[in-house]
Amino acid sequence: MLFQLPGRRRQHKRPSEIIGVDLSSTGVKVVRVKKTKEGVTCLGAQILSAAALAGEEAREGRFPVPKDLLSNYAAIAVTGEEAVVRILSLQVPADGSAPDVTRVREQVGLGEEYRLGSILTTPAKGKGEGKVLVAGLPEQQAAATVQMFSVGAPAPFSLELSGLAALDAFLVGPGAAQAQGAVAVIESGARITFMALFHRGVLSLVRKFDFGAEALIARVQHQLGVDRDTALGAMSDSSFDLSQALREVMDPFLRQLSISKDFVERREDCRVTTVYLSGGSSLLRHFGREIATATGLEAQTWNPFEGLRLEAGAYPAELDGQQTRFTAAIGAAWGVLAP
Repeated sequence: MLFQLPGRRRQHKRPSEIIGVDLSSTGVKVVRVKKTKEGVTCLGAQILSAAALAGEEAREGRFPVPKDLLSNYAAIAVTGEEAVVRILSLQVPADGSAPDVTRVREQVGLGEEYRLGSILTTPAKGKGEGKVLVAGLPEQQAAATVQMFSVGAPAPFSLELSGLAALDAFLVGPGAAQAQGAVAVIESGARITFMALFHRGVLSLVRKFDFGAEALIARVQHQLGVDRDTALGAMSDSSFDLSQALREVMDPFLRQLSISKDFVERREDCRVTTVYLSGGSSLLRHFGREIATATGLEAQTWNPFEGLRLEAGAYPAELDGQQTRFTAAIGAAWGVLAP
């Protein structure tokens, strides 16, 4: 689901090559992908330091992408800590086009200070009401993000929220094999977590939480009296029992996850079977364990690159094991390349 980019002439033909860029506080994830008759190929991937965006080149509006990752266009994903996400029941046009933006603003309660994006998730039935996924990003943040790509290549082609971009990657990945079941998807980064539930491949519920890996790491640092790196090591070591400390931080989120799961199961008359995890938090061993314990479901991470062909040397060997951190960047690219 994409936000409008004022000032860019609408292109009827989407590019066949693009870089997906996920801007986050812990690093900028970049993937370069190309669509051909044989499928979609990953030509390169890298994580740039957040400090790279503070250099002179970035201040001038030229995104500092390495030459081997450079392409004409960028599909941009942002965390959107102040963003708003809702699923609404609205009167929608019979042809399946987007609902009137004024009506959407009224329903979601957001003024012109927010840039809106919306997509129809369930076609109109009965009286013409359909389910519409709506996201609002503060206009100031949206404009500042686009400004980072204002000079030269890559030019901004699309802009969306990282948590929603990750859902695009899921739907062309493991979600494609879950078209008849009910599953949960959790994309959790440093400070923001998105939770979504799908039934028969259709989005039933989505929630955004002000919670992420940094809160968990800080709690372990406090309990053990150690620095950040040592806390990260302890969270990856199964010999440390950190359940109580982490549950104290995760409890509000875990309660909402359980409530949302029960709600969707009752409303859709289904049974959620699996929780799919992505984002940086999913690399923390205890994160998935607490979710599985709280929900009674299997919790598993997945590799967003599995739906892509990988050109030789495209994925850096030093980042092996961190593929899940690229989920939003890959999802942003899929959002442009997918038909």
